[in-house]
This record gives sequence, structure tokens and C-alpha cells, in this order.
Amino acid sequence: MSMRRFKVLGTMTLAAAALVLTACTAAPDDPTEPAGSSSPIATQAPSATPAPAASAATADGPVESFRAWFAATRTPDPAAACAALSPALAERMLAELNQNGLALSTCEEMIQATSELYRATGQSADVDVQVQSETATDATLFVTYGASGDCGTVVMHRDAASWIITDESRECAG
Repeated sequence: MSMRRFKVLGTMTLAAAALVLTACTAAPDDPTEPAGSSSPIATQAPSATPAPAASAATADGPVESFRAWFAATRTPDPAAACAALSPALAERMLAELNQNGLALSTCEEMIQATSELYRATGQSADVDVQVQSETATDATLFVTYGASGDCGTVVMHRDAASWIITDESRECAG
């Protein structure tokens, strides 16, 4: 294989992997992770404790939490990025990346690898986030990613401690 062809193929694989991380799509009837299942992905488990009422003045709202997660995927800070994902979403993201030719087994590996891919492809870290709906425990955001124009919906749930990303969908491509 020529060096140019290798570079083109490598760039396409990297771009596809980066796109999957920022815009995962799930089947509408995806089952949730069964209780007690063992998973190599280290993420926060949802809490049964009632969530505190959200305040417009709090600095830890869903938009700020999403932006913190997005920054953690770029820095990279695998522990912070993985803690902000539900176990089911992290599993889905890993599966989609692995279908595109990567061989990753943990959320932390996924964040590290995709951070390197973002840097290698020069993907913008700019993101526009708008709240579509928000309650004390749930939020739906509409996110547009940088200059690419890729966009989608991000669904979040607040447990007793923090906002967790539970779903992402890709709705448009730039």
C-alpha cells in the first residue's frame, strides 16, 4: 500500500472514530444495562437518591456539565469524561468505535484514543449548546459541533451528585 493511500485511509478511520464519539446514535428500544452486569467501563452508577432541585443560578447545570465533559474528551481527562457518561452510553460508543476498526475495551481507552484522533485531524473544540428542555432531574440539549456543523441531541439525567449523559444522537452533518 502506498504511503499516500495509507495516510488517506488512516485519516478517514480517525475522522470516523472522532465523529462516532461526538455523535453516537442509539436504537430507540436499546435495553439498558442489566443490574449487576460486569462491565470494563468505569462510569458513575445512577443513584436512587432524589435529585436536588435545579437552580438557574447554579454553575453545575446541564450545559456546564456537557461542556466539562466535552473539554475532558479533548484534554484528555479519561476519568472525568467517563464519569459523565452512563454505562449504557459508554458501551454503545465503544461498540460503534470498534465496528469502525478500533480495538478498545474500556471507556478510558476510548477517551484517550479519540482525544488523540481529534488532535491528529485538527477537529475544532468549539461547541454551541442550547437547552431544549430542562427539569430538576432531566435535560435535553441541542449541540452543534464546531466548524463541521455536525449537530445532535444530548439527553442528560441528574442524580444526587451530577449530570450524566445518557444518550446522544446525530441529526445533521455539516
